[in-house]
Amino acid sequence: MKKSVKTLSVLLAAVFLFSFAAPLTVGAGDLYVDVEAGRWSEGSIEYASENGYMQGVGGWRFDPEGSMTRAMVVTVLWRIDGRPAAGKSTFSDVPGGEWYSEPVAWAESTGVVTGVGGGQFDPDGVITREQLATILYRYCGFKKLDVSEKGDVSAFTDKDKIDAWAADAVRWAVGIGLIRGVTAKTVDPLGSATREQVAAILERFDKTEFVNLVDLFEPVVEAIADYAEKMLDDCIAEYEENPSVDISGSMPGTLLIGLIEAGRWDAVKNYIDFWIGTGRVDITNEFGLTGYALICLYEKTGDESYLPLIESLRKQTDEWPTDVLGELKYDNSWEHQDIYVDGTGMFTPFLAKYAELFGDEETADLARLQVSNYFKCGVNRITERVYHGYQNGGLYQGEDGWGRGTGWFMFALGTVLKYCPDDATAERSVKFIDKTMKYRLDDGSFPWSFSEPRESAPSDSSATGMIMWGVMKAKENGHFGNVSLDEITRSAKALLADIHEGGVVRGTSGPSGGWGAYNSDGHGNYNTTYDENNGWGQGGTLCFLAAYLNYLKNN
Repeated sequence: MKKSVKTLSVLLAAVFLFSFAAPLTVGAGDLYVDVEAGRWSEGSIEYASENGYMQGVGGWRFDPEGSMTRAMVVTVLWRIDGRPAAGKSTFSDVPGGEWYSEPVAWAESTGVVTGVGGGQFDPDGVITREQLATILYRYCGFKKLDVSEKGDVSAFTDKDKIDAWAADAVRWAVGIGLIRGVTAKTVDPLGSATREQVAAILERFDKTEFVNLVDLFEPVVEAIADYAEKMLDDCIAEYEENPSVDISGSMPGTLLIGLIEAGRWDAVKNYIDFWIGTGRVDITNEFGLTGYALICLYEKTGDESYLPLIESLRKQTDEWPTDVLGELKYDNSWEHQDIYVDGTGMFTPFLAKYAELFGDEETADLARLQVSNYFKCGVNRITERVYHGYQNGGLYQGEDGWGRGTGWFMFALGTVLKYCPDDATAERSVKFIDKTMKYRLDDGSFPWSFSEPRESAPSDSSATGMIMWGVMKAKENGHFGNVSLDEITRSAKALLADIHEGGVVRGTSGPSGGWGAYNSDGHGNYNTTYDENNGWGQGGTLCFLAAYLNYLKNN
């Protein structure tokens, strides 16, 4: 914990010396008559004493088996955090004017504590081991420290006694060695945390090198955004050499959305203005993502010169061909009833954002229709795996669980849940997103194909980034809280392996050749371009990691 809470050595001394105990007579480093040589906690008690964390209770005694209260532990953390002003607690059993009043108010306001129920905090209650783990876990989360590491508690015979609200915290504390079993087979979650146990935990806590997630991901996001800008510059240069090139397709579209998440508005404006200047803003069947970026740019700048084009694009969606259920087709030249998940993922963000910004309920209905129809016709209800597409209102086509295809669907679903949710969509999303998260690989990344055996399915940076951006959009609006920040962090950390020097993102598949044609080398092997860089991996990764970083900073 060196970087973030090294002040323990000074602050805890004050806390334990002057706040909680009777007048003290023993200095740090002295021996205690009730701590016999060879006692399991002897070294930790010595460490806590020498560093000023804890002292004796008088009479040359440490009272190793004595209890600590909830108020005491909270006050420790409050003083570690610099004694911030916090106002008044809302807990009915925390009156003003007590030595713990402000610390509890601070812990409540930061989410470090949530009480014991019934609007009470129970300041004098003896703190249990699971409560202590939870308070430390939430404190680390409040300080933006990585708490995604989780241990295995299955070997403990009393694991079922761990309360659900404390499960993640106990697994974390066990995983990093902060809390160990009281025996080889029991973790004793409901047992009181004694003074010697607290001394041991404080020693381990202080010696743990936690990673600050903002410090970790901020330079990563900056580097990826730098390279994304370069890729857009290359798109412009390519168009200037060959004006037949489509510069509003899916790859530049994902790059633009990622740059919006990263706050690179100058780069977004430069590209959008160039696109408009070409006069070719209605030739593509993939304008939805660029249109989404255009609306976001208008919202950011207030530049009304963008409004005519926004309205023109919205009109195009009304004129675009649909299938029998009203789903927008991928290509306006097709006469058949094919629906591709790519198209759904590109059109819907534009519609959802338009509906939110202009308060247009008709457009909101159209956006929700794209999602509800695809749930109905393009998602396997048993496996919850997304098909690449469907025909005639329900005939599945293509890969069952194509990773980036799921990412495209999450672009649609996440933006609907963010900008124009309704109860039906939110309710249906719970099962789908919960199940989708279970298809992740062990490191937290998503595979190229959900239908391949896990041991042989390679990860895909575009799938991981695009799916998790959709999760972030839903989470930002509070419409999908089932995916914890720890689980999101696991996926974010998994992407670090695909980020190379200069912010280049690799580890993503090449383009699909259509239903059932996923860049195979002709021998049934996927992923033949995983060492290359493309806009889906670069943009999708930037979308997710920038949104994740923003969430860390703002929540």
